Amino acid sequence: MTCNVLFLHQNFPGQYKLLSREIGNYEDFKVVAMGQKPLCDGDFGPVRYEAYTSGPDHASDLFPPLTFFSEQVRRGDTVRWRLLDLKQRGFSPDLCFVHLGWGEALFLREIFPSAKIISYLEFYYRSHASDLDFDPEFQAPSVDMHYVSLRNLPTLQASAVSDVLVSPTRWQAQTFPAPLSGRIKIIHEGIDTAVATPGVAQPLRVSPRGVVQPGQTLITYVSRSMEPYRGFHTFMRALPHIQRLLPHAHIAIVGKEMTSYGRNPSQGRTWKQVMVEEVGPKVDWERVHFLGTLPYPALINLFRLSTVHVYLTYPFVLSWSLLDAMASGCAVVGSATAPVMDVIQDGENGILTDFFDGRELADNIARVAGDQGLRDRISASARQTVLDHFDFKAVAWPAYERLIRETLAS
Repeated sequence: MTCNVLFLHQNFPGQYKLLSREIGNYEDFKVVAMGQKPLCDGDFGPVRYEAYTSGPDHASDLFPPLTFFSEQVRRGDTVRWRLLDLKQRGFSPDLCFVHLGWGEALFLREIFPSAKIISYLEFYYRSHASDLDFDPEFQAPSVDMHYVSLRNLPTLQASAVSDVLVSPTRWQAQTFPAPLSGRIKIIHEGIDTAVATPGVAQPLRVSPRGVVQPGQTLITYVSRSMEPYRGFHTFMRALPHIQRLLPHAHIAIVGKEMTSYGRNPSQGRTWKQVMVEEVGPKVDWERVHFLGTLPYPALINLFRLSTVHVYLTYPFVLSWSLLDAMASGCAVVGSATAPVMDVIQDGENGILTDFFDGRELADNIARVAGDQGLRDRISASARQTVLDHFDFKAVAWPAYERLIRETLAS
C-alpha cells in the first residue's frame, strides 16, 4: 500500500533536501512537496514539486506589529487553496513534514484532518537572552522587543495540532516554552558526508589574474549573507590583525550582500559597504576576496582549500555551512555562542573564540594556521563529530525512519 507524503517548506527543499529524496526513492512512498520557489529553480529528483505564490500584505490600516503575522496568515491561506486543489486532484497525505516558520501549516489540519503531521521547530523568538538583545551595538527598538512574541503565533497554533515536533539541536529546542520543548525530539536533518568530505582541492580563481593554489594559507568565512547575525562585523574588524599576523594569507569571504537576518544598515547601504568603509585603508584588499554565493560543489572545494575556517553567529539557528566545513576536514575557529557550543568542544574539534573580540579571533586564527599538528588533530576530530552525530545515512535517516514508522502506527 502506497504511503502519501507531503512536504511543506517555503524555501523547499531547505531542511528536507536529503530526507525528501530518501523517502521518494522508496517505491511504496509517493512524495509531493510544496514551496514558494519557482518550479524551474531546482531538480527535486523523485519528489513531485508544486510551487505557490504569496506576496506581502500591504493593508494600510494594519496594526504595524501584526504585519509579519498577517503575511504568515496570507501565505497560509494561499497554501490552503493549493492544498484543496491537491486534494481535489486525488492526493491526500498520510504523513506531512512541515516547517512552521512561515505560516504554511496554519490550515493544514483543516484540509487533511487524518494526516499525521511532523513539524520542524527551528527557533522561538524571545525578547530577552536571545539573538535580539545579544549584540549591544545593534539593539532592536524597545517597542519591537515588546511585540516580538507575535512572530511565534503561527508556530504555536500549528504545534498544538501537530503529532510530532522536531528540532535540529538541543539548544534550539530549548528556546521554546516548556510545554513545547518537552515534546520536541532532537533530530538534525543531516549532512551528506560522502559529498562533504576531505579530498584533493582544486585551485581557486579569486580574480581575473589571481588564483589561490592548494597549500597556500587561506582563511575562509562563509555565511548566507554578510551581516552582524553571523559575525560579519567582527570578522571584518579582525582583518587588519589577521593580516598583521599572517601577511601572506588570502582571505575568502562567501555570502550575498542582501541581509537575511536582522536589520539593514541605514541609507540603503549593505553591511559589506559599511564594514569596508570602516576598516578601509587598514586592510590589504588585494588579499581579501569577496566570492559572492557559491554552488555547493565549489563551496566544498573552498573548504578543502581552507587553512582555517571561521564561523561566527549570534545565539540563533545553526548554519549548515559549519557542519559542511567540519565534514570536509576544516580546522574551525567558531564563536563561543549557542548553538556552536552544541557542536564544538574547545581544543578538541575546533577552537572557540569570543564573538565580539576581533583581536582574539585573529590570534586564534594565526595560532591554528601556524600549527600543522593542531590543525590536523582538530580537523580530523571535526569530521568525526559530523560522522558520529550529523551524518544523514548513519544518524539522521535511521532516526527519521524510526519516527515515521512510530508516527504512522500511532
